[in-house]
Amino acid sequence: MFQARDRNIKEKKLFNLVKCKRCGLVYLNPRPDKEEIKKYYPPWYHYRVHTKVVNFEKTKIWETPWREVMQKKVEPILRYKKEGSILDVGCGDGSLLKYMKELSWQTYGVELNQAASQHARDVLGLNVFSGRLEEADYPKDFFDIISLFHVLEHLPDPSGTLKKVRPLLRKNGFLLIEVPNFGSFEALVFRSKWAAIAAPLHTYHFTPRTLSIMLKNCGFIPVELGFIPELTKYVMGYSESLRYCLMDWGLYSPLWKRMDPRKKEISNNFSSSTWDNPLHSLEHITFSFFARFMDKIGLGSNLLAVARKKNLLRQQLKK
Repeated sequence: MFQARDRNIKEKKLFNLVKCKRCGLVYLNPRPDKEEIKKYYPPWYHYRVHTKVVNFEKTKIWETPWREVMQKKVEPILRYKKEGSILDVGCGDGSLLKYMKELSWQTYGVELNQAASQHARDVLGLNVFSGRLEEADYPKDFFDIISLFHVLEHLPDPSGTLKKVRPLLRKNGFLLIEVPNFGSFEALVFRSKWAAIAAPLHTYHFTPRTLSIMLKNCGFIPVELGFIPELTKYVMGYSESLRYCLMDWGLYSPLWKRMDPRKKEISNNFSSSTWDNPLHSLEHITFSFFARFMDKIGLGSNLLAVARKKNLLRQQLKK
């Protein structure tokens, strides 16, 4: 299809994106192995500890923005289950689990990054396993909700992970997945400069069709395929994509450098900078209407899939 540059380290290596002729799934080829991929993750990527957002006991001003973001984040979960147990795969520093715990859910997380998982345990008091999902040894038929929010695109074997997740889900449970939408307006316009290409960190790129196919092949039936107007991601996505264009064209001005969220200290994330930087606030307002419009016409940037175990639906149909 095309080549995409690494944007995070100085090598600026090019990576090939190809499309499967049978199903249309887009992926990197060749893909870095488990050891090689580590050098492409910058220090801020895994561990954006939301000191100002999550630790709002010390800075009360950030409590409202953090709660507003979390309310929108968990809304798809609460549509299907009002209470129960949740496993968040790739939970990062535990922001989502912290909020769910406040709603009286039983919360569990898996996080490969040691610093992030330690923060979740020691600072937030969460039950988070440090390591890979297959090492966690969770019981079968245990979780009401399993979430993989912006995790699947990073995995070397997403199908394998979905097959490992399936036995852990209860018969009436739900799997929720969020990924960047390769069929979005943003992806179609920016192509190799689309921020969510994120080569080589994102090894697979999904559309509603290709994600649905993978879910079915792994023993799930999608019950919802839609788009989440997560405006912080929209703002950051469009902002970074535009910045990549300007950088490649030699037009990256000091104004854009000031707007780069990665220049923030590691204790801040883009959500907080959206609130304290007037330029980010202007972007937020500008893209809000546009983001919702793209979602409505099926070209949204943030794809949500909700699925159930295939065998449950078969039993219901037989009845």
